[in-house]
Formats: sequence, C-alpha cells, structure tokens
Amino acid sequence: MIRLKVYDVGPPYPLHATPVLWLADEQEEQVLILLIGIAEAFAIKSQIDSGEEAPPRPMTHDLLNSVFEHFDAEIEFVLISELREQQFYIAEIHVKANGQSMTIDSRPTDAIALALRADAPIYVEEEVMQAAGKRMPKSKDENGEDALAASIEELEAEAGEEGKVPAAQVAAEELMESVEFKRQPRTPLETARQKLQAAIDEERYEDAARLRDEINRLEQSA
Repeated sequence: MIRLKVYDVGPPYPLHATPVLWLADEQEEQVLILLIGIAEAFAIKSQIDSGEEAPPRPMTHDLLNSVFEHFDAEIEFVLISELREQQFYIAEIHVKANGQSMTIDSRPTDAIALALRADAPIYVEEEVMQAAGKRMPKSKDENGEDALAASIEELEAEAGEEGKVPAAQVAAEELMESVEFKRQPRTPLETARQKLQAAIDEERYEDAARLRDEINRLEQSA
C-alpha cells in the first residue's frame, strides 16, 4: 500500500463547476486526481483549510465520526482498494471495535472525509496507483514558465475522458451558497456529468457507460 495525503481540493484550473481532489504520495511524486461533488469538496476542505468557516451544525461526516467515538470504534485507516472497469474507485474504511477489526465499503470521498476527522492514514493499493496515478506536475518548467497550470488542465481533462470519476452527490442549495465554489451556467457537458454522477450513485452502470461516451463526445467537440 502507498500512503497518501490530501494535496489540494478546489475548483479545476481553469475554473469549472466540478471540484477536484488531489491525493499525492508522501514524496509528492505521484498524484491521483478525482472529480468530486461540491458537498464532498466542502467536507474535505473544511478539515484541511484552517481558514474555512465551520458549518453551524455537524455535517454527515462529523456525525458519523461522533458515532464511532461514542461506541469506542477506531478508524484505523482508509484504503482506495480498486479501480473498477477503469471508471469507479472503490474504497474501504478499516475500523476496530471491541477488539475486532471490520471493513466497511465506502466511496473514496466519504472515506477520506472521515479519515481526516479521525486523524487516520489514507492509503491506496499499488496497482491502483500504477493504473490511475499521474506524475506530479512541477510548478515551473525549464524555461521558468508556470507549467503547473497547463499540467493540471491536461491531467484533469484526461481523468474526465477516461471516466475516472468517483460517485458524487450534488449539494443542497443552501450548502452550495456557503461554499466558495460558485457554479458556472449549466452546459450540456455539465448536465451530462451530473447525470453520470447520479447513475453511479444509483449503480446504473449501463446508463453510466452511455453517459461516459456522451461526455467524451462533448469534450472532443468543445
């Protein structure tokens, strides 16, 4: 297993509607790029950004972490264990309670949001990193130009084309207003991405495959 850290979470570069989560290895040589929902981005960003305003009431991940603590259950680590059909990341939450260890199936974003709250390590299987990991772009190229921006745009476009998009939920309207990620006017591409996320959440994989093809077509014609 390879230990990961949350390198960054925020809008893509240039700004689009869908936030991006960067998970880097400890040496910051490789990175996993996940397109995520606004609610998930806020749940993660609120834990890594000291300047992020805390919500007035506990979020879902805060509640789950409180439940674990109440029952003396410890989140030992979370693991991004599988990249299924080159399309869906699968994650596991490893919990120890009453002297017994158990594994809970999870979306990567939920597992990571919980791990940050429980101060638990985040890992990825080596074969997943080999299949989906990218080389971390450098901030400057040999000519001193800002190569990071171009590299981010290229890697995020590639991640989207290959359909490596984790399941993500659309935030409630009031939550969207409290997050710094402001949505752009809805486009056919954005609509298709939202439909893809809904299909993944509902495990309608045939619809997801069709929508992935539609997204590829829209991206190529953009």
